[in-house]
Amino acid sequence: MKKTFFIFCSLFLLFSLQTANAQTVEEIVDNYLENIGGMEQLNAVSSIKMIAKGKAQGMELPITMYQKAPGMVRMDMIFQGKEITQMAFNGEEGWSTNFMTMEAEKWDAEQSEIMKKDMDFMSAFLGYADKGYAVALEGEEEVEGTSCFKVKLTKKPVVVEGKEEENFSYYYFDKDSFVPIMQEEFAKSGPMKGQATQTYFSDYQEVSGIYFPFSISQKFQGQTAFDLAIEKMELNVEMDKALFQFPEPAPAESKE
Repeated sequence: MKKTFFIFCSLFLLFSLQTANAQTVEEIVDNYLENIGGMEQLNAVSSIKMIAKGKAQGMELPITMYQKAPGMVRMDMIFQGKEITQMAFNGEEGWSTNFMTMEAEKWDAEQSEIMKKDMDFMSAFLGYADKGYAVALEGEEEVEGTSCFKVKLTKKPVVVEGKEEENFSYYYFDKDSFVPIMQEEFAKSGPMKGQATQTYFSDYQEVSGIYFPFSISQKFQGQTAFDLAIEKMELNVEMDKALFQFPEPAPAESKE
């Protein structure tokens, strides 16, 4: 009887320890936000400016990126000696430089609407419930030898070619540090629709009390498509909203 009681107690203790060590998805997200700086510091950031070097198809591309809360972004790069705007979004509509004409062109309405729903300042997980997002723990997986929690983040659906589509991605959080080391998302439109792209994050560094990944690599079908190495980052930089607006052409001079 004593032996049976001892086995029961041992099993109960083992179950209790396993339950205590188990992580809920809410705890994973909370630990992540706390470990990179905490809610107070994250919510205090109003803008970010980054200077970086990108590498794609053997070319090195100097890049400057601007972000302004709540949903503005712009990325400029030097391509073949010319400065172009790879993308810009003012919170409502986006635009970019046409590589052939070197003129600014607005995105179509659908592309801008998708960007509006996908745009998250600082982190998609910051205030995710208030934004109508859902999170779910999909288990554990290894990413390049690192044991990770696999978390599915589901945003509001987007409309692609007139049809409503699911809008989700997977984040792989290092089980020790609780920071994401990889994100997997799926193309929503175009010839690559449905194809997965993996973005890897590493070399986390502190900037004004908040940790950011300074090395970002994007892979498609196992091949590296783009590398980004951040050289400098500044927070709460003064930015005029005009920086993100479409550059309307100057009115033609009237002839007398």
